[in-house]
Amino acid sequence: MMPVRSQKNRQVVDAARLHRVRERRNRGQTLIEGPHLLQEALLANVAPLVVFALESDEPSRDLASRRGIDLVLVDGAGLAKVSGTKSPQGPVAVIEIPNPPSIGAGRIVVAWGVGDPGNVGTMIRTAAGFGWSFGYTAGTADPWAPKVLRAGAGAHFRTEVIPIESLGHLVSLGYEPVATVARGGMAPSDLGDGRYAVLVGEESSGLPEEVVDGTASRVTIPMPGNVESLNAAVAAAIVMYDLSKYQVPRTKYGER
Repeated sequence: MMPVRSQKNRQVVDAARLHRVRERRNRGQTLIEGPHLLQEALLANVAPLVVFALESDEPSRDLASRRGIDLVLVDGAGLAKVSGTKSPQGPVAVIEIPNPPSIGAGRIVVAWGVGDPGNVGTMIRTAAGFGWSFGYTAGTADPWAPKVLRAGAGAHFRTEVIPIESLGHLVSLGYEPVATVARGGMAPSDLGDGRYAVLVGEESSGLPEEVVDGTASRVTIPMPGNVESLNAAVAAAIVMYDLSKYQVPRTKYGER
């Protein structure tokens, strides 16, 4: 029989491997950190496989007892290893990544090769706030990475997170792709009503030329000030806000 300490160390090491994208994809699991994210997961009926918490974390001990969750008590070093941060906010839980739905809400914002985890998490949070779905393509930061989950602040469990293969894939789902471009496009409010997929690229490079050329509609955020471009998450938020006056009723996904 494996000693308790050795078993605990093995569980910590096993969980810490989920900071690697390949490990997350192979196992279909990820890490969530903090009481807020844990509560959001539970509200969405995503049950943790295991929760790591400090001995002094009475709320986590109580929650694990009431819910029948496997709880592993660790010291500060152990929690930091699982969390991957210098000052972790426990508890840290291992969850299974929810299966993506086949289709999303009335509208979707698509991160097209957006590599910054903070931007991706903020886009997911904003999409959930406006009742949109969130899509992502190859080259985008893994939306289920712990850093992205922290930036999303629980929004992953309140909206649809959908991998997108191509423009054709979006069209097959019933969306009309709309490219965001730095100049030369119409104002977002001029689009009017529609089941749009708003495509947002990296701030530095924007959307690939072939993607822009493959869309019938392009939008540019009017900016009278002397600014070359906006942060990807900020641009996405402005376009979603501007189009939400023509909001298409969303599905019941993630509603409380």
